Amino acid sequence: VADSLFTETCSHYKELASIVSQVKVRPSVILERKYGSTWFVPSGNSYIGILHKDAGADYVFRESEGSGSIPYSFETVLDKGEKADFWLFKYDSPAPFSYRDLEKEYNPYNCFEAFRQKRIFACNTVRTHYYDDITLHPDWILEDLINIYHPELTEGYQPRYYFPLQ
Repeated sequence: VADSLFTETCSHYKELASIVSQVKVRPSVILERKYGSTWFVPSGNSYIGILHKDAGADYVFRESEGSGSIPYSFETVLDKGEKADFWLFKYDSPAPFSYRDLEKEYNPYNCFEAFRQKRIFACNTVRTHYYDDITLHPDWILEDLINIYHPELTEGYQPRYYFPLQ
């Protein structure tokens, strides 16, 4: 049973990644947000970096070394990602997160183009099974990301994890 579930998940992931591999436009993206004075971003070779690449995005820290998260200053992330098309992050709160909350948290967030253009998507890890599914169903998370970056490829899809910030 375990082997068949793994095979099914792997096949679905590869099928989704194959469809996206043909896209011509790869929108740029920044990930996460700062905590204290540090913004931890996934490295380009991390499983998160690879998920976004497979979803057809141009992750602004794709060139970063390693397989974990890398601490940067806000200024470094702003310098590299100010013009990014999208911004995605996870949060854990019983209440929804909004642009107003984000700006109250740190006013300079409004310097990002994705903030000004209202192209931020967030995953509330209290209300979704993101952390359970990232290991069991990376294909489901990949499908959510494809829906954000290339909605024309996922017509009729209902997101599971990432939703537009309100």
